[in-house]
Amino acid sequence: MDKDEAKRALDIAEKKLSEKDYDGAKKFANKAQNMYPELDGLKQVSMMIDVYISAAVKINGGTESEWYGVLGVDSMADDETVRRQYKKLALLLHPDKNKFNGAEGAFKLVLHAWSLLSDWDERVLYDERRMGKEKKPPTSAKAKEAPVKPSTQFWTKCTECKTRCEYWRDPYLNKTVLCPMCGKTYIATEQIPRANVRQARRVYNVQYGFYI
Repeated sequence: MDKDEAKRALDIAEKKLSEKDYDGAKKFANKAQNMYPELDGLKQVSMMIDVYISAAVKINGGTESEWYGVLGVDSMADDETVRRQYKKLALLLHPDKNKFNGAEGAFKLVLHAWSLLSDWDERVLYDERRMGKEKKPPTSAKAKEAPVKPSTQFWTKCTECKTRCEYWRDPYLNKTVLCPMCGKTYIATEQIPRANVRQARRVYNVQYGFYI
């Protein structure tokens, strides 16, 4: 029967997951899905596999995981989307609800992703690392004499509440963003030069989370 074959495939997927053979686990989980999509535990095991596969992806060739992938959200996702996705994964992966081997490890990865991405300051710093834009000291006299590059940040203004916010030019310029004050979305177009920004009456620094 398809159900019996699917159960055997799922058992193999769980075994390969415990061996950290994530590609092999994914292959047999997909086989079980094709045979009997309603199989008990299939969603839990499949989600565990996806979390481990995403966690194995490292940013900029380093050791830090791709936490957006672990949580299963886009890098432009707003706070509410991040929160809903975390709750969805927690229901599938929490060890109290998921008795498969590897559930605890997968849940800890999701919890770490949630803790980082739900904290605005930590998320901004992570985005910097993810895009390879950490500030590094000059390594030579020549580097110290290099001309100053254009700012990597820009100022924009919410079209609803008129609060001015500072964002990283890449990837936020001319993209839809969420206003930290009124919660409305708008297109983050560049509004005023950085040299004149302190003349604005309402200026909110998104990176640090306070008015300047």
